[in-house]
Amino acid sequence: MNDRATSHECAALEVAVTTCRVIFGDTDAGGVVYHPRYLEMAERGRNELMRAVGLDVGNMFEHRRLSLALRSADMKFHVPALFDDHLTIRTSVEGLGAASSRWTSRIRRGGTLVCTVRAELVCMDRFSRRPILFPDDVRGIFERARSGDVVCGRGISR
Repeated sequence: MNDRATSHECAALEVAVTTCRVIFGDTDAGGVVYHPRYLEMAERGRNELMRAVGLDVGNMFEHRRLSLALRSADMKFHVPALFDDHLTIRTSVEGLGAASSRWTSRIRRGGTLVCTVRAELVCMDRFSRRPILFPDDVRGIFERARSGDVVCGRGISR
């Protein structure tokens, strides 16, 4: 998607806000957003929230044995998004387990809710591809993101 911009709202610290414009490649022959694209938008939102709270996912993947794998996703479509729509993706951490996390992304066109994506991610050893417990630092970052105890643009504070 092009025309992408990212911002982090300090009023709702536990939420990352990402925007995008629907391009032709995101749509079916009728100009309606093709449903798998919403999963990509939700992933973009999760990544932006992780970045906002100071978790460098690329560094985590490259220098540690950790990865985050999508275990499940549930999408509810409210109204269709169309070619050239400007969409806002608001993502938050909804729950945290020992080795998994639950995220919600709400995708809107202006004030209209277009799609809600709920996803569960599992912490994995990227070599054995087996679930592992979140390391303390990652778990702490997700807990603070969930509680809203972050400083916008500057990572974690306590």
